[in-house]
Amino acid sequence: MTKHSPHVKRLVRIALFSAYPLLLCGCQLVQNPFTDELAGQRSVTTPSVDAVRAASVQPSAVVAHGEAKTLPMTDGSVTHGPLYFEDPFEDKGSDDGKFAWSGEDYLWMFYWRGRYLVNAVAFPVSAVVTPPWTVMVSDGRPSPRAFGEQHDAVRRKGPVATAEPAPDATGGS
Repeated sequence: MTKHSPHVKRLVRIALFSAYPLLLCGCQLVQNPFTDELAGQRSVTTPSVDAVRAASVQPSAVVAHGEAKTLPMTDGSVTHGPLYFEDPFEDKGSDDGKFAWSGEDYLWMFYWRGRYLVNAVAFPVSAVVTPPWTVMVSDGRPSPRAFGEQHDAVRRKGPVATAEPAPDATGGS
């Protein structure tokens, strides 16, 4: 083991102790991931927003000219290919309604690695069961499955819908 001079050791200590406060300079902005601190606080605002709100000016209403039209609601489904590596629990979130870390998050840190490995090894089987050219559809709402509500991707029944051109606004063709 080499011996350092006391002068070098002293310089190292001074450097470490002077760098320590620099590491703590931004810590008041760090959010605690274990509690939902922002839920009950006022929304963040700026001086310009406060000035506009304090002016008490009535908002101007935009008046639409012309005849009111009714637009039919579209299906809203999204078509896509098979989701071989999608984790059904990733976007499910916690059931307690809080934006904070819970036991589920710590379990997921280990769970996703095993799930990815199983999906990678079983990919040939998945590709045979659901070929890559299969058109899947999702409506954005989780569907009930064997292990609770999971992703909503199902095989598309019938032909894929195509967009139709909008009619001319002037009424002509």
